[in-house]
Amino acid sequence: MKDRRNTMQRELTYEVVLSYPGHPSAEDIYRVISSKYSTISKATVYRNLNMLFDEGKIGKVPSILGFEAHYDHRTDHHSHAICIKCGKVVDVDVQYDMDLVDVAVSMEKGFMLFSHDLIFEGICSDCRNKESSYGTEGIKD
Repeated sequence: MKDRRNTMQRELTYEVVLSYPGHPSAEDIYRVISSKYSTISKATVYRNLNMLFDEGKIGKVPSILGFEAHYDHRTDHHSHAICIKCGKVVDVDVQYDMDLVDVAVSMEKGFMLFSHDLIFEGICSDCRNKESSYGTEGIKD
């Protein structure tokens, strides 16, 4: 892999991912950085996020359900749950035999697998609580 300079922009992007509570989107990260450094472009943030991911310094939760990708300070293999209403992403630490799953898929489908992600889809507690505070017609009680 090509050796890349560690620029101030990349360092800022990395620091925001590490300090952000939860799993920020590229837009979230750009908002934080641009509030302090208005000269940094959105394209620079996106480019640096991709570089940090490619270098294995940050994790990435892929774009699904029409929501953009989110980034993760954790780089270990773990699962995520995504809310289908608001797009919130949370870590899920469930135990399962990853090797067994990979072997089963390889044998059944003939794939040589390199990795996999397990993503749960559902409705988060915040969205469920909002829904329960409305009456059956969507009018606040």
